[in-house]
Amino acid sequence: MQKFTRLFPFIILSFLISSNSFAQSLGKIAGKVIDQKTGETLIGATVGLQSGSKGAATNVEGRYILSGLQPGKYSIVVKYIGYQSKSVSDVEVQAGAVTSLDVALTQSSTQALNEVVVKATYRQASVNALYARQKNSIQLSDGISADMIRKSPDRNTGDVLKRVSGTSVQEGKFVVIRGLSERYNNNMMNGTTLPSSEPDKKAFAFDIIPSSLVDNIIVYKTATPDLPGDFAGGTINTITKDIPDSRFLEVALSVGYNSKTTLKNNFIDARPNGKYDFLGFDDGSRKLPAAYSNVKKDYTSGTTSAEKIAIAQQFPNTFYYKEGQMSLPNIGFQFSTGNSKINTNGNRLGYNFSLNYSNGHRASFGDRIGYTGFNDASKELPLYSFDRNTYTNYKSLGGLLNFAYTFGKNKIAWRNLYNNDFSVDFEQTNNALNFEAGQTDPLRYKGYSVETTQNGIYTSTLEGQHTLGKKNIIFDWNASYGLSYRNQPDQRIVTIYTPLNQPEYISLSSENSPKPNDLGRVYSKLNENIYGAKANLAVPFKWLNESQKLKFGGLISHRDRDFSIDALGYTDAIGFGNKAIPLTGGYTIFNVFSPQSIAQNGIDLSRLDLSSTDYKGKADQDAGYVMLDNKLNKKIRLVWGARVERYAQSLKPLGQTEQKYNNTDVLPSGNLTYSLSEKVNLRAAYFRSVNRPEFRELASFRYFDYQTNFIVSGNPDLQRSIIDNADLRFEYYPSGGEIISVSAFYKKFKNPIEQINQGNDILTYQNALNAKDFGFEAEMRKKLNFIAEGSFLNDVTFYVNASYINAKVKLADGRNASTPLQGQSPYLINSGLYYTPEGTDFSFNVLYNRIGERLRFRAVTGGVDIYEKPRNVIDMQLSKALFKKRAELKLTVSDLLAQPFALYNNYGSSGSTAYNAKEDKIIQSRYSGFGTTLSFKYNFSFKK
Repeated sequence: MQKFTRLFPFIILSFLISSNSFAQSLGKIAGKVIDQKTGETLIGATVGLQSGSKGAATNVEGRYILSGLQPGKYSIVVKYIGYQSKSVSDVEVQAGAVTSLDVALTQSSTQALNEVVVKATYRQASVNALYARQKNSIQLSDGISADMIRKSPDRNTGDVLKRVSGTSVQEGKFVVIRGLSERYNNNMMNGTTLPSSEPDKKAFAFDIIPSSLVDNIIVYKTATPDLPGDFAGGTINTITKDIPDSRFLEVALSVGYNSKTTLKNNFIDARPNGKYDFLGFDDGSRKLPAAYSNVKKDYTSGTTSAEKIAIAQQFPNTFYYKEGQMSLPNIGFQFSTGNSKINTNGNRLGYNFSLNYSNGHRASFGDRIGYTGFNDASKELPLYSFDRNTYTNYKSLGGLLNFAYTFGKNKIAWRNLYNNDFSVDFEQTNNALNFEAGQTDPLRYKGYSVETTQNGIYTSTLEGQHTLGKKNIIFDWNASYGLSYRNQPDQRIVTIYTPLNQPEYISLSSENSPKPNDLGRVYSKLNENIYGAKANLAVPFKWLNESQKLKFGGLISHRDRDFSIDALGYTDAIGFGNKAIPLTGGYTIFNVFSPQSIAQNGIDLSRLDLSSTDYKGKADQDAGYVMLDNKLNKKIRLVWGARVERYAQSLKPLGQTEQKYNNTDVLPSGNLTYSLSEKVNLRAAYFRSVNRPEFRELASFRYFDYQTNFIVSGNPDLQRSIIDNADLRFEYYPSGGEIISVSAFYKKFKNPIEQINQGNDILTYQNALNAKDFGFEAEMRKKLNFIAEGSFLNDVTFYVNASYINAKVKLADGRNASTPLQGQSPYLINSGLYYTPEGTDFSFNVLYNRIGERLRFRAVTGGVDIYEKPRNVIDMQLSKALFKKRAELKLTVSDLLAQPFALYNNYGSSGSTAYNAKEDKIIQSRYSGFGTTLSFKYNFSFKK
């Protein structure tokens, strides 16, 4: 299955590539018809030209298309039983283009025979429909539309999510909502839970999804019973592009510049390369040799030193690298096409396909200092220090293929997304000093690590929506499969000791105490599958003379994970360790691990069992819910109900007892909306949720992270966390696309899971006893025309959202800490200015992002907490449409300030978490530079 998914983009490309393009003279009008009061789609509404020459009915999604229209201006009439009809004038159709028009209808308040027709212009109708969608969400949610994605400088979904109110992105890919770490989020695509992309935590790397494949993103901050219950920060639902309104073919090319690498002769390239590295796939040349794999189970206890030497000779001597390489500009390519056809019965079949590829270089430069770990700055002494530079060569290949068929009041869709990322990291250590033996005469060394990583995701969802009978009962269902994988074959780690005025040497430890962290090879592989199915039934009914809805449904899900890691250290096969091999007399680091040298010097490979394991994990979930959507009167709406989830999890390390964890949780929720006026909502919500430990957190093996210099270990005694959540929010919608809102939220955690620092750079996981979060959010998106009507400010939109979070935690050792939860930030700020002159082909925006100091690792009693220092991030974009809007030229600048990524020991953390230069100590700092990208996109059109 995995081989098929990796070939998936190429199979589809050969099947779907379109040929000649030529001009189109006719245009279309397309859009959606919704209820003004609820925001729900209206199925079976009639949409037609006022002249009566053309018409269509809305499908199961409330969508319609009027095609074959000559260029010009039209008046459109929209009708639906029980609703006031609406006439929309000044709808302009252009040749070869689709004019988007969403219309909101209002329920009739009278049974009079005379028809009431509401009149509006095209602009008024579009704004009105946008109002209805914004204002009538059944829960607290924020999102970003396809149009906003297009206007931002963001190349992937991780960057896009930085623009959503109350969210930030950690390490460029992991989403933090309301300051809570990624473990408190639930990640979905097209309504289906995504597998984790990471081997060691519950997280999804959103940077692997190109933003061009995304239609919109919704972040739910409060729960309803029909959503999975395992979140406290938010549920992120990424919706990929669906059926296009017309046939299209689009090609985009981009060229990127990085201030630290591009056109500079400073890149270090690890060798050798695999045959398929240029596509982003490992060719198998880096895999574990069969000589080791065949005896792996009994390698430590059942293999002699002579046999280990022979096995070590079977490992390829791949320690070579080339310095001073020039980095060419980063490149990107995207091909997209799609089409839809409507038959004589009004049924519609369509597809959307996209293929993307990128290739580039990036680098970061920095240093690392380790301290003794006392929570007293005056007693702290350095244990080690070094400079570390990382050079990364990366490739990404991905694609999307969606099919959909609408017939009558039904829709069937098949959605597929695949993405494969491949990178080779060369991490160079220089000027390293180890002070463990004393502060006056440190041990000097240097070294490097070569780490190849291939990770990817494939999701496939078959879904259906059916509207039944005259009462418009809605039945929807889906069946899904998700695959994520990460392969890290043959990480080579080298430490070379560099004493003053003496030859450089490597040091072999004993077979009983291998040190792969200093001199060795590490192989790891992860595959995770998720199989799921769910069904929902929504039954409308009348009560209190208002439209009501009863919804119920359930899901089943099976998740399995296979993980293996082998940590092998080069050791002394003859003596008792501490054997020095000078890099003299023809020996260099490039040949000291050749078969000849291994035999001559008695070098073998020993397995560090504490850091090596194979485990299988399984998780089965069954869930059911009942939900009522009650309109108590014209102004009050209550969505409430409960969800029951049964979760059975097991973990089986090779040769050890199976670990089992079983829980059943009842999760009530309620969302109350009080409509103070046509433009103002007051919302209140309560829900209970859970947070479950991940497989890696329960697995007790140790893993060394060369990049951060931390050792990470699991904890099989972790318990799930239960969270009670309450929210209050005021919303004001001045006009379409504008919002002013203020929110307050409170969260009470029982047994929150935290990653803690045990000292000596060893990290593990632990339940705190309890925690409380209290916070505020504010958001404003407003045009600036109120400052000077008629000026250029008519075309400027200002956007800002900010969050403040106050937390108190009672730790497992009984301490009370007035600090954030592990992984949490005390504040977030996002802001931006968008300038889009009406009637022109030009746009410009500048965006700002800052997150507060984030607690990266909690310390045990007597230790020191480690925080991530805040960064100011400024992005800009300039775009210009060309060739009668068929093409677009876009210039983006990312992370203009290029401030360092820094971690610090916080010695005043009990009272203050902000960085204090007089007391706190920076332990890691990395500079990555800023990026600039120039892209050109051309849209071909076709004759009808």
